This record gives sequence, structure tokens and C-alpha cells, in this order.
Amino acid sequence: MKPDSTGIAARMMLSLDREQICECLLSNRQLQSTPLQVRYPQGVRDALGIMSEQLSLSVSDLTRILVEDALSEMFLPANNIVRRLLSRMEHIMQAHDISATTMAALLAPWNIRPAVFREPDRLTDYLTGDILAALADWFYLSPEWLNGRVHYPLYRPGDWPDTQEAFCRIISGSENVDIILWHGFPFAGTHSGEYCGILLRQKKEINNTIIYPVLSLYPVRLDKEKEGWFQMARKISPDIPVHAVRLTPSQAEYLITGKILPTALFRVPLSPW
Repeated sequence: MKPDSTGIAARMMLSLDREQICECLLSNRQLQSTPLQVRYPQGVRDALGIMSEQLSLSVSDLTRILVEDALSEMFLPANNIVRRLLSRMEHIMQAHDISATTMAALLAPWNIRPAVFREPDRLTDYLTGDILAALADWFYLSPEWLNGRVHYPLYRPGDWPDTQEAFCRIISGSENVDIILWHGFPFAGTHSGEYCGILLRQKKEINNTIIYPVLSLYPVRLDKEKEGWFQMARKISPDIPVHAVRLTPSQAEYLITGKILPTALFRVPLSPW
């Protein structure tokens, strides 16, 4: 039988010195000058090459990050939750173009200085449940994702309106500054079909600080009624940019399953509807 992570874990969990492995993962952080030689199947090598090029990382650095995360997930679940919490705070700030100074101003009621966001070891002491709940509410995030408990979904979708009138109220909201109307074919098999959704980039002022979160309405099947609503939406708010686009199957799937933040789609080229 070909070894895989499940089989390896089952064979060694009871006999392995867990404390020794944890000590190895937490200490000896200095990178070795001589890389470890690894033989990959050609397909894995090709995939790592594509990923490393897009991320501007060497294949060896990318492999190191992936292996280290996998081992930490297996042997240091509590420590890994803290690491995920920090990385997700950084991801939110990067995805929404928020500097340490702006984030500190946003969280002014909790008296967190900008310098704290540049020191990860200190930041975890400040990120209370109240702060995480507030951030999740302001940026339409999944609270369980933000606190590091789950991998997906990243965001919390808004409810799809029941009527055309409710749809019009959502589209014409004064806080909207940019709108994407999308459709796509994300799934094959039983769940195949054409889906559609709406992304609303909004301007919010919180604690005298301006942020631009993106609300994604829960995707639904596209039908003639929804097509009519979308046609009307392009004329409803002439002062708000409305983009009608077709998402690729992977883009639509990642959005529906919550594997990306909706704001990411405002940063990449999209095909017109």
C-alpha cells in the first residue's frame, strides 16, 4: 500500500515520542544551508513550480512552509490555532489595504497601539473575543475562521432577498461604492448548474476610521427572474459602478465554498458577462 498522511499517522501515533517531536518543531528554527533532497512525482514538481512562480518563492521555501504547517497541524494543534489567528489578521489587513495605524484606529476602544500589530508575539495577548467578534461583524467574516478554529468558510454571506423590492433596496444602499453581479458554473455532477451572486463593496465609518469591506450575498441558481433583477440593477444606481461578470468555475467554487474573501475578486481581471 502506498504510504499517505493517514497511514503514517495511524502507524506512528502510539509509538512516537510526541514531546520530542514538539520540541523539534518549536526550537531549532534556524534554516540549514544544505537543502534536504526530496524526490517528487513529476506532477507534484510541476504544481510546486507553478505555485512558487506565482508566489515569488523558491520551490524549496514553498515545500518547507507546506511541510512545517502539516507537521504543526498534526502535533501542535493549539499552537497552530494561535499561528492561524495571527496569519488571518495579517490576511484581513492585506486584503483590505489596512495599515497597522489604521487597524489601531479602528480598534481604538481597546487601546491597541500600532506597534503591537508589528509584533506577532504581543498581538495575541490583545486579540480578545470581543475584538474578534467586532472584526468579524465589520468585515462580514466567519467568526470561527477568524479565531482559527476552522479553515473554511472565510466569510459570512448575506441573505438573498426574497422580493425584487428588497433586491432594489440592497443594490441602492448609500454605503455601496462598487458592485459585482456575477454568474458561473462552479460544480459538476449532482450540483451542476448556473449560479449567480452579488458582491457589494461598501464604505463604512467605524470609530472615525474608514474601511471598505465586501458583502457577498449567498449565491443562488440563476433563473429568468434573477436575470431580470440583474438587468434592472445596472440601471438602478447610475453613480455606483456595476460590473456584470462571468466567473471561472474555480473562482465561483472558491467563492461559494468560502475559500476566498469576496474582496479578492475586486483585485483580479474578470471576464464580462
